[in-house]
This record gives sequence, structure tokens and C-alpha cells, in this order.
Amino acid sequence: MLDLKDYTPQQLKKFLAPNDVQKEFGIDKDKLKYLRECSRDEGKLRGPQYLQDGLMIMYQRKSVIIWINKSMFQPSETSETRKIIQKNKTNIK
Repeated sequence: MLDLKDYTPQQLKKFLAPNDVQKEFGIDKDKLKYLRECSRDEGKLRGPQYLQDGLMIMYQRKSVIIWINKSMFQPSETSETRKIIQKNKTNIK
């Protein structure tokens, strides 16, 4: 999980082109394009928030980080999973 505290306020406010997002976060620029197209088609934002002025597309670093954190799979912990985790820890000893 990415922590916003690891960035300065200036870094979080900086806008990135799709190529920059790909280099920094490993999200393919074609995937970003697909998510923008789906967002327009569905009327619901599917990827990180972005600005578009004509052909220029820009993503604010903070928006990308927030989207990544919300999109990451995080299994929910139930009483059953706690039992399995505890059992596995006991078996390792």
C-alpha cells in the first residue's frame, strides 16, 4: 500500500502525463487510456482522476496513489481466517 506521508505536498500536487504514471507506478499507459474510455462510456470514473484539455491528459500524483490504494485487493479478515492464520503460525513453530 502506498502511503501519502511518503511524499511532500509539492510531490502530491504535481501532475503527471500517462507515460510518467507508467514509469512511476507501473500502470500501463494503454490501461489508463482504456480506463478513461470506459469512464466516458459508463459515466462513472473507472481509473484515477484526470484532467483533459484537448489531447493533453494529466493525472495528479495524489489521485493516482489514492486510486491504487482503493483498487488493491485486500482480503477481508473473518473469524475463520483468523483461526487459519493462527493455526498456520502454530504449525510453523
